[in-house]
Amino acid sequence: MSGPLLVEVIRGGRVESLHEVDAVLLDASGRIVEAWGDATRPVMPRSAIKPIQALPLVSTGAADAFLLTDVELALACASHGGEPAHVDAVAAWLARLDLDASALACGVQVPSSVPAAAVLAAAGGEATAVHNNCSGKHTGFLTVLRHLGLPLDGYLDPGHRLQADHVTPSIERTCGVDLTAAHPGVDGCGIPVWSMPLDRLA
Repeated sequence: MSGPLLVEVIRGGRVESLHEVDAVLLDASGRIVEAWGDATRPVMPRSAIKPIQALPLVSTGAADAFLLTDVELALACASHGGEPAHVDAVAAWLARLDLDASALACGVQVPSSVPAAAVLAAAGGEATAVHNNCSGKHTGFLTVLRHLGLPLDGYLDPGHRLQADHVTPSIERTCGVDLTAAHPGVDGCGIPVWSMPLDRLA
C-alpha cells in the first residue's frame, strides 16, 4: 500500500488546489491488488452505487414484466444531465407505469447539463422532477413497486419494503457488508445512503 494519490486542479497553468485521493484495485475474488491511501476508509458511495440499487429491477422480475429497454436500464443505473433524450425517456417510462413526474420523490432539479438548462429556460419551460439527474433511478424504484404491488408513498424511507426488503439487501449481498445496525445518511435525491469501507464498494 502506498500513500494517497494526489490530484491537482489546474487553472490558468497554475495549481489551484490539491486533493488527496484514496483508491483501491481488487481482483475478481475481492483481494486487494493495489491500494493508495486507506483502502478501508468508510465512504458514502452516493451515485457510484446506483447499479447496485437497480438490481431489484432484475431480481424481482420487474424489468422483464415491464419490458424495460437498455436505455431505461441505463437510466436506472446512472445519473443523467436532464437533456431532452433523458427527460423524454423517463417521461415515457413513467407513462407506461400510469405515473407522471409527481410520483418521483427525488425533487425538482434544473438540468445539470448547462446547454439543456439554457434551452429549457429560453423556451420558457419549467424544470420538473423528471429533469432531476436521479429520475431514472427513482423510476426504476417505482417500477419495482408497481410490479410487486407495494405502496408508492414513502418509498425513500429506509423502513419501506422497497428499501428494507430489496435495495438494502442488494447492497449488503453485493458489497459483503452488514447494515443491520447501521444508520443511513440521506443522498441528494432523498434516498438512504450507507457508509461502507472503500474496498467493499470496489
